[in-house]
Amino acid sequence: MSKMTFCISTLNNNNYLQLAIKSVRKNSHFKDAPFVVYAENCTDGTNEWLEENKEKYNLEVYIETDNNPKRGIGGGMNFCASKVKTEFINFLQADIYVAEDWDLELLKLHEEYAVSYTHLTLPTKA
Repeated sequence: MSKMTFCISTLNNNNYLQLAIKSVRKNSHFKDAPFVVYAENCTDGTNEWLEENKEKYNLEVYIETDNNPKRGIGGGMNFCASKVKTEFINFLQADIYVAEDWDLELLKLHEEYAVSYTHLTLPTKA
């Protein structure tokens, strides 16, 4: 089982989203990693493409068509995070293209430097 889950929240980025998903599946070291996609109120064919391709790219797809108030990108990421069962979450944007083994390199950096990508702890004042 993979140590990380890929997550994308999107709104009307169908063309870019397709390239992003294809690049993640093609260039990731962990090709079987869970992949959660949240689509909010898309009207550009995103919903249809996700439904048609979720099995091909092994996607866990959540589509909302009439939510009010809207979640936005941040709310969509939080929604994706609530579905994750792995140790790490890798948040991606719908217009990203990743290089070969990018996910493995991120894990190596984490192990070497023990960095957190989502939390910053400021030193306390003396």
